[in-house]
Amino acid sequence: MKPNRTTLFLSQEAFERLKARYPKLNEPWQGADVEELKAMAADKVPLAAMSEQLGRTPNSLRIKLKSLGLYEPAASPKLWTEEEEKQFVEMYKQDVSFEDMAAHFGRSVRALVSRLVLLRMKLFPTDSAGQEGENADSFGLSDNEIAGKAD
Repeated sequence: MKPNRTTLFLSQEAFERLKARYPKLNEPWQGADVEELKAMAADKVPLAAMSEQLGRTPNSLRIKLKSLGLYEPAASPKLWTEEEEKQFVEMYKQDVSFEDMAAHFGRSVRALVSRLVLLRMKLFPTDSAGQEGENADSFGLSDNEIAGKAD
C-alpha cells in the first residue's frame, strides 16, 4: 500500500479497521458516487446514512459536499441577550410553562433548562462551603423548583 496522509498517521491495524467500516476510504470519487451524493444531499439524507450508503467517512462527505457548494453546516445556537435573560427569569417566576417560553423565545425546552442552570450559577454563586448565597430563594431558582418545573 502506498503511504498517504491517512496511513502516515494511523497504524496499519487502525487503517484496516477504518477501511472495513468505510470501504471507499482514501479512494478517489467516481462520477456515480458524486451524483448519488448530490441526490442524497437534495433529499436531506442525514450524513450518517450517506456515509453508510457510500462507504465513506462523514468528514470526507462534508469535504466533498463543501467542494460542490452543497454543505450546510448546522446553525450555531442563538446567543441570549441580557434583555432575553431578564424576561426569561421573570416568565419563570410567573410560572409560565417551559413549552410556552420555548415558543416565545424560539428555543427548545432543553435550551431553556440549560440556560436556567447557567443563570442560576451566575446569579447565585456558591460560597466556600458550597452553600447558595442568601438571595437564592428570592428568585425562586432552587434545584428542586427547576427540576419540578421542567418535568
